[in-house]
Amino acid sequence: MQNTLVLLPLDEEYRKRIMAASQGKSDVVFCDSSWTRDEYISALQCADVLLGDPEPEDLNACQNLRWMQTTWSGVRQYVTCEVFRQGAVLCNMTGAYGPAIAEHEMAMILALCKRLPQYQNHQSRGLWKMAGFDKTLEGSTVLILGAGDIGCELAKRLRPFVKKIIGIRRREREYPDYFDEMITLNDLDQCLPLADVVSCNLPDTLETRHLLDKRRLHLMKKDAILINVGRGNLIVTEDLLEVLKEGMLWGVGLDVTDPEPLPQYHSLWKQPRVMITPHVSGNVHEQDSPSICRILDFVVQNYEKYMQGKDYENIVDIDVGYRKG
Repeated sequence: MQNTLVLLPLDEEYRKRIMAASQGKSDVVFCDSSWTRDEYISALQCADVLLGDPEPEDLNACQNLRWMQTTWSGVRQYVTCEVFRQGAVLCNMTGAYGPAIAEHEMAMILALCKRLPQYQNHQSRGLWKMAGFDKTLEGSTVLILGAGDIGCELAKRLRPFVKKIIGIRRREREYPDYFDEMITLNDLDQCLPLADVVSCNLPDTLETRHLLDKRRLHLMKKDAILINVGRGNLIVTEDLLEVLKEGMLWGVGLDVTDPEPLPQYHSLWKQPRVMITPHVSGNVHEQDSPSICRILDFVVQNYEKYMQGKDYENIVDIDVGYRKG
């Protein structure tokens, strides 16, 4: 008999589904907000299965852990935990956040094209004044760095607006028909000068860290739009500030920054062509929202597969920090 510890706040329906998925092969314990710290640690020590998002340091208490399903897509905080280095399997939530994050990107792109941040500033000052000519997506080329779940959802939404969509993946393979072309990072330098919009949806890996430095930012069109919803350290912040001061880039939308959280007096806050949101692009978590239902349904389905000994999904490659294959 195994022990399953559920850290997620679930309503009665999902609790019943978890119990049914266990098929009587595991004792299921639901974390209670009234637990003391000692009670919580004791539960972790006994758990063979974890469903939820513990603090990384709390995983040091796990003595029997075989499998953990997190609700996060990015799991860099977990991949260095010893328990996974010793053989426990970690599964992430790739595939659940794509629609919400893609909508956030669309909002940023259109707002920057139509100068809405400037007009919001004018409104706050009671100023009836044209901010300048707009930028249009019609006839434009979009480069999507990271054509996985999020990148594909963005491409679907951009397809009616733009002329060409180029995706970047780690490996060459077949791609959906809402892309016009798919390349690898080896071709990045050749494609950056072609893009009117560059969307960044990449995870934090050694390969992607500081990928967009001053040299590559200078390869972009002077009036390009740059969006980053992946990880802040993809872009060298000081290099971005420098090219902005040179007058490059039409606008920049950042849901992630480096450092993060962005300090109150950081220079990025004061850049007139930069929109910043505090890592909230996937924050569609109201009860019964499509995102929450998709996440919890996946947890139940993957747990059921695990308990049945079937192949479960979204296994994380601990060495690279995101889903295998």
